[in-house]
Amino acid sequence: MKTEILMAVYNGEKYLAEQLESIARQTYTDWKLTIRDDASTDGSMIIIRQFARCFPDKVSFFANDKNSGSPKANFFSLINNSDADIIFTCDQDDIWEENKLETTLKAFEGADKPLLVHTDLSVIDEKGSALYPSMIKKQHIDVGLTGINRIIVQNVVTGCTMAFNRQLKALLKEPELVPVHDWWIAALAAIYGDIVFIDKCTVRYRRHNDNVCGPQDMSSPAYLNGRLRDKKRSERMLELGYIMALELLEKYELPAETERMLKAYASMPQKNKLQKLGIISKYGIWKSGFARKLGQLLFM
Repeated sequence: MKTEILMAVYNGEKYLAEQLESIARQTYTDWKLTIRDDASTDGSMIIIRQFARCFPDKVSFFANDKNSGSPKANFFSLINNSDADIIFTCDQDDIWEENKLETTLKAFEGADKPLLVHTDLSVIDEKGSALYPSMIKKQHIDVGLTGINRIIVQNVVTGCTMAFNRQLKALLKEPELVPVHDWWIAALAAIYGDIVFIDKCTVRYRRHNDNVCGPQDMSSPAYLNGRLRDKKRSERMLELGYIMALELLEKYELPAETERMLKAYASMPQKNKLQKLGIISKYGIWKSGFARKLGQLLFM
């Protein structure tokens, strides 16, 4: 299987070398790495060029003249130009376990339909010290909820652990309003193929001040209190689901039942509370866990 790792970089010099070194140490060695730098203003390109010199047959890189505006846009530029059988998406600041490629690729053997594979991940701090042995357990994520009625309201796929096959890549159309790539790709896998979770940590996710998001204990009173106070954030997350439903309806010919569900969910902003409750109950569009469900009911 032709295997390609796609890395989107922007001002990543602080942790980039360590991530690249972890890729070089993979037990599965038949890989290619393509890096796109999104007009970094730090020393990222120096690190990338030095690494590429060490692996000239494995590494290629590109530098955007202008910043694309988002990691999603940068990743889709990479994805659209890939002709690999299996594509891995890679963040700039994590550390891959040495068997990440080998472990994940086994799940693709014999696959004959669109398939997305993701794994658990541990959490480290800025210096690489362990914080949590499992992000999935820390965040109480139910990775079994992979129907589109569940994915549309709560993504269970962590993008930095994700890989997908050529069949799924062929379905991808870049969303204009959905701001993240992993949630969108997971939604398409839920509709047209399968999502497989491997219960092993293949990535050390680095939590630091520049992270867009990070692991939290969803069962803690502090988390619950914070979410109840942060009305705007909760409403925005639900809004993104409505937007995704609309974009899926606009861009794809969908199975009839999926189309009915997404039309109903996309209409939620125009409904009153009782009507909204009827829609999510009818189609089972529930988040997992008490805290998430409570936030969904309060802010929908």
